[in-house]
Amino acid sequence: MKDIACGPKPGITQKFSKSNVWLLMLLFLASCATPAPYSTNADLSSSYAVKSFENKKQNSQTLDTRDPRSYYHYLMAMKAEKTYQLEQAASHYKKVVQHDPDAERFQEKWIRLLLRTGQLDEAVQASRDALTRFPENEEIEMILGDILAGRGELEEAITHYDRVSQVSPDNARAPLLKGSLLESQGQFDQALGEYKKGAMVEPNNPLVQFYLGRAHLRAGQLEEASNSLEKAIALKPNLLQARHHLAWVLERQGRTVEALKEYGLLLKLKPDNDFIKERVSQLHAAGSFEPSHSQVEGIPSNLEKQPNIHMRIATIYFEQTLYMRALEEFQLVAAEHDYKDPHVLMARIYEIHGRLDIAVKEFEKLMKLEPESIDIILYTARLYSLMKKTEKSVPLLIKAVEMEPNNDQLYHSLALAYMAQNENDKAIEYMGKALALSPQKDSYYFELGALMEKAGDYKGAMENMRLAIELNPLHSNAHNFLGYMYALEGYDLDQALVHLKKALTTQPRNGYFLDSLGWIYFKKGEPEKALTQIQKAMIYTDPDPVLYDHLGDILFSLKNYDEASGAWQNSLFLTVNPKGDLGGELPDPKTLKNKIDKAQNLLQQNY
Repeated sequence: MKDIACGPKPGITQKFSKSNVWLLMLLFLASCATPAPYSTNADLSSSYAVKSFENKKQNSQTLDTRDPRSYYHYLMAMKAEKTYQLEQAASHYKKVVQHDPDAERFQEKWIRLLLRTGQLDEAVQASRDALTRFPENEEIEMILGDILAGRGELEEAITHYDRVSQVSPDNARAPLLKGSLLESQGQFDQALGEYKKGAMVEPNNPLVQFYLGRAHLRAGQLEEASNSLEKAIALKPNLLQARHHLAWVLERQGRTVEALKEYGLLLKLKPDNDFIKERVSQLHAAGSFEPSHSQVEGIPSNLEKQPNIHMRIATIYFEQTLYMRALEEFQLVAAEHDYKDPHVLMARIYEIHGRLDIAVKEFEKLMKLEPESIDIILYTARLYSLMKKTEKSVPLLIKAVEMEPNNDQLYHSLALAYMAQNENDKAIEYMGKALALSPQKDSYYFELGALMEKAGDYKGAMENMRLAIELNPLHSNAHNFLGYMYALEGYDLDQALVHLKKALTTQPRNGYFLDSLGWIYFKKGEPEKALTQIQKAMIYTDPDPVLYDHLGDILFSLKNYDEASGAWQNSLFLTVNPKGDLGGELPDPKTLKNKIDKAQNLLQQNY
């Protein structure tokens, strides 16, 4: 956003989009969320800002004192990643690391991108090099362990998991993975010991309890096995592997009625599972088990030989984020059976690794198998949208709406798809239809308000924001939006301040909310307070041209012409070289150049 005195009035969506426009898209795009690989979603831009802030405190350095080559390649890497040019992004991150070898989190990002692009040997070498510089980085240690485990280099993988446990004793994932590797080698007692360690660290982790229960079962410790498996199910009722194993344990304990109950639940979900049918039939025929069957050493051979055992194993690997190993198992299932699940999860793995082109092919296969499945249609449309091919997603969503005309979520998804195509009128139309079907959803009012603002209907936008807040007084994004609109339109700045403070009560580290607050203080004639908030905002956001523009305006008002000029120069660079679609208007380059010239002239006059 620019000061309204400096140029044409921009759309509020510039502010709104940072915290929510693309979040809106992701409400459509992320109908099936899954953790990112290696359990980290590090915001690298934020880490850059944090590091810069720390440098300011420790060394009185500013962002500009960093190697400009590193910063340039960082911006180019972010831009490439946003457009799914992952090989190019990896190349740029490599140069970031070369020019700034102490950028620890950039090392992690580079390594992950190497993995996503299939450069496993390079990822291994980069991980080893990074660990020589950052020997206590548990995330890189975990990444290297996972890669080696996936390559079958189990002993070395275990070594890295052990190092993680030494550096971070509260990390439950390391003993869990180590235990699974030991179990795969037949070292069941040692595996049981690792699972117990994991359970001590995270007793409420359902996957840890499942593994622990399975290990107890293998050891013939049926009471302990049932306790752990029951806890796993209580924590995650849809953990089918745990239910399957629990049913078997209950059989062994002679608890026939309880076993039948578990098998019954499994049959509802998997009605064509022949193994479960066989167990139910035998239980009904026998009535109970003989005492001689009360002890076993593990899962029976007929269960292990079940055709979809690869599916069960793959699902476990998937939940562990051992995606390449999971993929191998899913491929074994898909090669022999026309099951839906392996294709879905294979697509998720390809998506996680940035291979949307392959992911969408899996769903295209599923659409042939189940052409009337709303879920498959929606997921396929989602992938097309992620690939910026909304011209393909819109027809699918129209088909879905025709199939279920009373489903508000389908109208909502279609509205967001039209929004992505910049067909604002149609987006407003279908968002209105979604709202008509579900008038109590505050998110719909908020999104409709954002669309109206984009269309220039500020009165309608503000009214929908108020309705969103009436339904949800803690709707932080609506408070931010409304407060910012008050400030932009020159309404009641005190009321604007009230809305922003409410927004920040629930999201105190939202950089764009802090920027809004800072801008309100600036409009109120309190530049010192404004500067404090903008500086906080920049810690929690990507390098952003609007924030740098605001920073320059505030510094200029404080007669700090040198730093104001630098801030505007950063804004100009980011405006001319945007890192992906920022979701709103950028500052006007001509206006920024005029501001820079004005600041430089005043500097010369002072000298």
